[in-house]
Amino acid sequence: MVKVSIIIPIYNVEEYLANCLNSVINQTLQNIEIICINDGSTDKSFEILENFAKCDSRIKIINQSNVGQGIARNIAIQSAQGEYIGFVDPDDWINKNMFETLYNTAKKYNCDMVEESFVIHNEPRKYIKVQKNKLNLPEKKNFNSQSIENYIFSAKLAVWNKLYKTEFIKQNNIKFMHCSRGEDIIFTVLSRALANNIIYINNADYHYRIKDKYAISPNDRLVPQNYTEFYEIFKDILIQHNIFEQIKSDFYSWVINCYYDTFRELDRNAKKNIFKRSAIIFAKNTILRI
Repeated sequence: MVKVSIIIPIYNVEEYLANCLNSVINQTLQNIEIICINDGSTDKSFEILENFAKCDSRIKIINQSNVGQGIARNIAIQSAQGEYIGFVDPDDWINKNMFETLYNTAKKYNCDMVEESFVIHNEPRKYIKVQKNKLNLPEKKNFNSQSIENYIFSAKLAVWNKLYKTEFIKQNNIKFMHCSRGEDIIFTVLSRALANNIIYINNADYHYRIKDKYAISPNDRLVPQNYTEFYEIFKDILIQHNIFEQIKSDFYSWVINCYYDTFRELDRNAKKNIFKRSAIIFAKNTILRI
């Protein structure tokens, strides 16, 4: 049986793709499948991907018209044959022992999810730092969201520094949202909330690249239309999974913090014309009902 299915969504990343793929195919964990979803790239990404696939039979290409990164990842999950699932973004890269370490940890502790630290490469500001364990999570000790306060919405809500048991993901119908940015937030929150057994390790084998510009596919733009709609959809998904009441307070605190962070980044006109209107609507529709 395949030990890990590594999923890589690809859209117009020709500048970084070879570096990413080289780091994945050179993993010390050999029994893997590498599911690459070419989501309608218009540059040379697909050509690069085909050349790699000719040299490594573990690479499985899903070539499709553009549907957006979230949907592309959901499609890949359905075809995954691995005992566990991991994600790598095509403009990032990983250390060669990353998935062997994550897999061995997951097997040893029989957990639904393994989470680790990561390295941030901020290219616009030209600095590198390790994202540390801000919540002081117990290293290599089993825990879940009920045993760690503020864990569900903590730190970077990304999927690429984690390993998930495939059965856990599919049985709980955990999926990505369809939106331009933050499509993996709901996936991370659901996983953290629903997992019975989580392990944290302090390794930092994932290298996350922050760039000046991001390639956003046409079918990811303006979905959803605004912040309020995003949070309302998020809330509905939590209700569908029967966990909203359990994490309601943390959810609203996170939403308010997100609005505040967004507010600080907007210019004066945007603050007046966009943020204020959205925040008032959201407050009327949700916060005042607590």
